[in-house]
Amino acid sequence: MGKRLTEADRRRLLALIGSGLTAGLAGCGGGGGGGDGGDGGDEATPTATATATATATATPSGDGGDDTVPAEYETATSLGGTQRNPDALSAKSAVNYQEQPQDGQQCSNCQFYIEDQNGDGMGACAIVAGNIAPEAYCVSYAEYQG
Repeated sequence: MGKRLTEADRRRLLALIGSGLTAGLAGCGGGGGGGDGGDGGDEATPTATATATATATATPSGDGGDDTVPAEYETATSLGGTQRNPDALSAKSAVNYQEQPQDGQQCSNCQFYIEDQNGDGMGACAIVAGNIAPEAYCVSYAEYQG
């Protein structure tokens, strides 16, 4: 009959489903101001504020250093066409981010990877916060088919 999923395939599927649900639910959180003719206030939205500044997250080593994503990555599009949403990112610790590849899988071959855009050798991810090394790996890895 059909191909059976291995334990690793099931884990990857669950991680991707969880990431998708998190991103979907984060978008449903709203906060008003959806063009319903409300009070007409001119306040800046959290999304507008977030895209105007860089996103800072803790480093994976936990040494208190800075893992700030440059502004050009804030809403960049990944290899697979997923646009990065700074308000719906997973922490590196939540996806078991590691600096080395696993079984030949690495971020630079993932559909969620955003390639280096400023010459520093680091990229970003459409679903994980912080700077992402091209040779790194996490459980949300999904091979880019392009």
